[in-house]
Amino acid sequence: MKKPLVILIGALTLGAALPALAGPDFQVIEQGRKAAQVEAAERRADTLAGKGAPNCPPPPLVLPLDHGPRALTTPGENRQRRARYEALLRACKNVPS
Repeated sequence: MKKPLVILIGALTLGAALPALAGPDFQVIEQGRKAAQVEAAERRADTLAGKGAPNCPPPPLVLPLDHGPRALTTPGENRQRRARYEALLRACKNVPS
């Protein structure tokens, strides 16, 4: 009784371990790369054609802490960041759709 049980457990273990030992699926990897290249080319073509920047509207502005004993930045740097963000918003509004 012990020998068939050991054989059964060994076969089940081997069956469960085989998928883990399989190599990468190169066909799926290449399809993903081609899809990414096509998407990047379309984005470049849209940008060159003047259909708008890919980052319009920009992500929301998040400013680091500029006061207190552990300040991460200065108020002046935050003003510069805010001005750059507002310029990006204005540029997005001026882009023809």
